[in-house]
Amino acid sequence: MLVSVAMATPEGEVVNGTLPGGLETRYMLFVPPQAKEGRKLPLIVAMHGAGGKPDGPIRWWKPIAAERGYFVLAPKSNGGTWPGGDQSHVARMVVALEHERPIDPKRVLLTGVSDGGTWSYVLGFQDPKLFAALAPISGVMPRTITGSLRMQPKLPICVVHGTDDKIFIIGRARDAVKALKNEHYNVNYIEVAGGRHGWFREQAASILDWFEKLQAP
Repeated sequence: MLVSVAMATPEGEVVNGTLPGGLETRYMLFVPPQAKEGRKLPLIVAMHGAGGKPDGPIRWWKPIAAERGYFVLAPKSNGGTWPGGDQSHVARMVVALEHERPIDPKRVLLTGVSDGGTWSYVLGFQDPKLFAALAPISGVMPRTITGSLRMQPKLPICVVHGTDDKIFIIGRARDAVKALKNEHYNVNYIEVAGGRHGWFREQAASILDWFEKLQAP
């Protein structure tokens, strides 16, 4: 059961909520206007970066989510970034929302920016049955995952990275893509020429176009 307070907007509804139980975890949820139609809709789980807050991912994804009919869940970390204990909290949020909202559990995209992008690798490979695909943005694939890719479930992955990233250099993204392709993962690599560390608004449509093609019959 999620405890929440809603704020309606013309583009949809933004919900501020808390996941009860033990250490309470806060989140924001964007509910698209299409949710009123009753049909099952896809969900974007968007992880903020170090020192970030849920309002960032909600603000970034809201325009295209309203247009295409996506829920957007933005959890709040219980630390400055994403400590290990947050894994189970985020997974519980996703499961709870799938029971409380018209969300299609087969169309859940896990993404994040910077540390949130790195965390999308970690959470995605830990709970692969919860997600249909991953889209790490300006993140790095942890070496512990790189070394065990052969044993991991083959989730489709869209890697987005800027060539001028000074925090997580582009070589880390290229190495991750090479390792994934060597193990026959379905990889879509978007390299942003001149892009620095952070979110790339102009790539949101490309990410969802790729995700929707995966879901096509």
